[in-house]
Amino acid sequence: MCGIAGIWSFSGLSDERDMADVRRMIEVTAHRGPDGQGYRAVDSLALGHCRLSIIDPTDRGSQPMQSSDGRGLLAYNGEVYNFRELRNELTEQGATFSGDCDTEVVLNALCIWGVERAVSRFNGMFAFAFYDMQEKVLWLVRDRIGVKSLSVAQYDNRLIFCSEDKGILALDSFPTEISAREITLRLAAQTSDGQSSLFRRIRRLPPGGCWKISAKGVEESWFWDALESVDVDRLEAGNRTKDGLAQQLESILNSSVAMHCISDAPLATACSGGIDSGLVTAMSKSALQDYHGYVMDPDVGVNEVEAAQRTGDKCGVDIRRVVENRDKYLRNLPKSIYHVENDTHFVSTPSLLAMTEQCRADGVKVLLTGEGADELFGGYNWHHNSARLWRKLDPPRSLLLRSSQRKKLLKQLRQSPFTTSLRMGIQETRNSVISALSPQRFILQEKILERLAPIRNHQARVFAARGLFDVYSHLQSLLHRHDRISMASSVELRVPFIENDIIDFALHLHPDFKYRKRTAKWLLRTVARNYLPEENIRAPKIGFAITTSYTRGCEAILSNGLFRDVMRWSSAETDHVTHMARQDVNSHIRLIGMEILVRLYCAGETVDAIGEKLIGMQRDSGQ
Repeated sequence: MCGIAGIWSFSGLSDERDMADVRRMIEVTAHRGPDGQGYRAVDSLALGHCRLSIIDPTDRGSQPMQSSDGRGLLAYNGEVYNFRELRNELTEQGATFSGDCDTEVVLNALCIWGVERAVSRFNGMFAFAFYDMQEKVLWLVRDRIGVKSLSVAQYDNRLIFCSEDKGILALDSFPTEISAREITLRLAAQTSDGQSSLFRRIRRLPPGGCWKISAKGVEESWFWDALESVDVDRLEAGNRTKDGLAQQLESILNSSVAMHCISDAPLATACSGGIDSGLVTAMSKSALQDYHGYVMDPDVGVNEVEAAQRTGDKCGVDIRRVVENRDKYLRNLPKSIYHVENDTHFVSTPSLLAMTEQCRADGVKVLLTGEGADELFGGYNWHHNSARLWRKLDPPRSLLLRSSQRKKLLKQLRQSPFTTSLRMGIQETRNSVISALSPQRFILQEKILERLAPIRNHQARVFAARGLFDVYSHLQSLLHRHDRISMASSVELRVPFIENDIIDFALHLHPDFKYRKRTAKWLLRTVARNYLPEENIRAPKIGFAITTSYTRGCEAILSNGLFRDVMRWSSAETDHVTHMARQDVNSHIRLIGMEILVRLYCAGETVDAIGEKLIGMQRDSGQ
């Protein structure tokens, strides 16, 4: 895992200014790669890289890396887990290798097979810049689901790219402006799409994005798309027995975990006590001899230490507690917001930072998590709640509806797979905002429903639609957070559930095997029974949560704040928003987070100063 940065000049050869800006971007994102830096300038391209050495930590893995024939130049962030298999194929075709890292395999594959063919073979997480010196073409590519991120901006006749927004924002010539439109959209949609930044002029390369840059301009395309990959006939068939499916899922999950355990650096797992991280922790035993797990131990809110310990006892893995109190949480909140570059509405984000900081302090460079299982295997309440609404169209109830009632109901239900609230009044207000600011979001929703139309059962179709939409939305927010927070601590976070075979399996798994007998992630629970305590498997989904008492009083930061100026709110509107922030923990954290974001990036306030302010506000509230 590393950080990359570069500038493509559309006005001719790169110059000293371009390289100085690349060095500045790498300097700002050096936490992503503290083990080494490298720079190259060739033709119109200035390129930089900072390295976190995980596989083959020798100098043979240094970047930017040039191919042995001199044709290709690569700056690469991520891991391609099937690199050994690809290396064998490339060796048979005449490729030679000087080291053992996956970077050299990726570079040879791109040079020998061509970009489009090579990236379709990669199984892993990555974002890279590859320059073909013969064709004078730069390629920017991001993995199919978007585990790794790449920020891009076209400004001042240059294409600027960096692993994080903050690298681009650090350039003297680039204006820092927060988008009120994007903030409004996120407040309404409660999530992001993996392509949008809160900062104007900055975009993120889309998941599966494959951009070709040359003197002619930028050609945007995709080498993979979740919706296009779905074979609806295969999904609708769903005719395998439970045992056959369970055995297949167990096999590919074990294979994925084994691949994700490949490392020349110390590795650990995050073990919350739930099924997803528990399976990853237990299955790692087959690939590793010496590793341990981490669980958060907050003094307020949900505590999963006991459940995590049961998992550790069952599979023989030491589970270490990461203790957290209010002051630690509040100090990490602005630090988290600085690194994720948004409002960090997930209440667990500061706690994830505490965990990765503990990893680094313990000498651990790689952390495996269970992220992605809920989105792929139907683990959220909204998956089955949305589908449940469609029962109103099933006979005999539907026969009692007048034609006008049926049309109105159909209009409401068509949005139900994608709602953030099942209270229609609230959702209609949100939908009107989303429709005005992001019509492409509704276009995607219609495409999903159209693609899944052959699925005859209403509820099964809606359940599948919601899960597919989450791959484009909720999962993107989670993966972005994981990348930024783990790399803030110079730790590589790996997600074994986000693997090519598992993704394909999950996208084609019939909803009947995801939600059955009022049980979410039904098939995954079946597999888990071979590895985890029954008490953990039967437990309802909890997830990390805190009460508002952790941040009670911190909403005072909204009064006379800067966020209201960005949004152009009146005093009365600010009072209303502050009141709303007191009622719900997610709105509470999100609105406070937006204010902190503005202060950090637009007012020059420091992480430490804001952290102490929050602690003071919390104490002044008497909570």
